[in-house]
Amino acid sequence: MNNSVRPAVVIKSKFILSSGSKSNFNNYLNYMDRKNTQSNENDFQNYQDYMSNEEKSTGLFTSSNDKLNAEEKEDLKSLFEQSQQKGSILWQDVISFDNEWLQENGVLKNGFMDEQKMKQATRNAVNEMIKKEGLSDSAIWSAAIHYNTDNIHVHVATVQTKNFRERGKRKQKSIDSMKSKVASSILDRSKENEKLNEFIREKVVKTKRDDDLLSLKNRVVNRDMVKQFKKIHSMLPEDKRLWAYSMNGIQNVRPEIDKLTDMYIQKHFKNEFKEFEKQLDKEVELYKRTYGDTKKAEQYKETKMDDLHKRMGNTILKEVKKYDYELKSAARSEPKNKFEKIKRERAINNFIYTIDRSMNDNLQHLKNQREFERMQQEKEQER
Repeated sequence: MNNSVRPAVVIKSKFILSSGSKSNFNNYLNYMDRKNTQSNENDFQNYQDYMSNEEKSTGLFTSSNDKLNAEEKEDLKSLFEQSQQKGSILWQDVISFDNEWLQENGVLKNGFMDEQKMKQATRNAVNEMIKKEGLSDSAIWSAAIHYNTDNIHVHVATVQTKNFRERGKRKQKSIDSMKSKVASSILDRSKENEKLNEFIREKVVKTKRDDDLLSLKNRVVNRDMVKQFKKIHSMLPEDKRLWAYSMNGIQNVRPEIDKLTDMYIQKHFKNEFKEFEKQLDKEVELYKRTYGDTKKAEQYKETKMDDLHKRMGNTILKEVKKYDYELKSAARSEPKNKFEKIKRERAINNFIYTIDRSMNDNLQHLKNQREFERMQQEKEQER
């Protein structure tokens, strides 16, 4: 069964070795387009002209400049030529978009594109790739938006100015991060994601933190949760260093902790949780539409649910630790023999008697005060 759908964002990548490279060219034939290696595109300087062709492109831009003028283009071409002569690799990436997806997300409207947003998304993506590859202190890049095909796409060219690599192949994770960054920059689901996190952290977890499961209220009203709480306590190992949700030592207890979390949510946040799940499902569909990967989209939902259970789980375990401490403290304070037990009971009785007498004295004083006030009022009336 194929779990993939056509993605809205696609990145195609390759690299070109400089003529000055000492690496064996044949090792990289599988990663290169042979035709392009024989064309002017193999010349790092000329590739800038190809990218910025005015019939296809809006012009070159870089990490800090939205549109290069003629002099700035020449300076950039010179830098690329110097990098080639010194032995740098030229990395070429093409970020291609589904135009309907761009329209759905407001980047493309009535035939006009928000170039500023597209450029910023490209910057975010390329800088992320450079960071992942450890090239932050040596790489320079340029890019151009092209309209000359059915799908709007961005050409990106990257070289090094120092610390030159001999191996051109980049990690797949770096390319995946690049794709994720450009898509998330255009989608901008930060507000929706914040709402999901707010439900987990500010509503459910914070409310639970302030609601002691063994309070008198819960022992009367929520006996099933109290019972589950005590079951968790009975299953935990002696070593309290293991009393953290992610520890392997309590793997067998984790389902019971999750069960208590689910019980708590159904009791206090039933309707809110339904909305939370609806929003999660919406994010999953958007993920599928953007990346074309059903499996990873479902993993997004699982990650959020895992975060909810983990945060709630650790909150519950903190309360279990407190409960365990109080149990053992009570056990330590139990009388050791009959004499101590009688002595303790006598002290408790004396304490209760003192409190009771004080309350009676206060009550009698209050009655006397009221009687005095009544007599005073009667005297005033007789005058």
